[in-house]
Amino acid sequence: MVHDHRRTAPQRGTAISTNRIKAGVLAAATVAGLALATAPADAADHCKAGGGAVYICQYGVTKHKLPDGGKQQFLVGTDNAVWTRWTDSDGDWTHWSSMGGTARSSIVVIDRFSAGDPWQFSLSVEGNDGWRFVKTRHHDGSWTDWFPMPDPV
Repeated sequence: MVHDHRRTAPQRGTAISTNRIKAGVLAAATVAGLALATAPADAADHCKAGGGAVYICQYGVTKHKLPDGGKQQFLVGTDNAVWTRWTDSDGDWTHWSSMGGTARSSIVVIDRFSAGDPWQFSLSVEGNDGWRFVKTRHHDGSWTDWFPMPDPV
């Protein structure tokens, strides 16, 4: 008895292709389900601050009182950069401004580099590499670049 392989081979190939398509659809549906399941958790990691800023909740908003009674706030945005805003002479808040950097921690305000000048203070954050980075405000309001501290966290 002779079998016609031309007839059975395409059927077998069609069954294999159909099974592969079904497996692909199932895998895509599973991945889509996981993406939908994790979306609310990701959204919960982002909070809103005054002035419309969106930031990483776990790092919070760091507040600092300025010598003239003004206020300054710092936060880690969803881009992992440090952002700031402050009150002007009328007490109105400025827009948020990026200070750059890549933070993976809360922002700490320190004054050990101030040399007694209340307008001079520093910010300290942990970077991607586990090292602490510092950015210092000068008396005139300008800032240094971010620079690493001598010892890792």
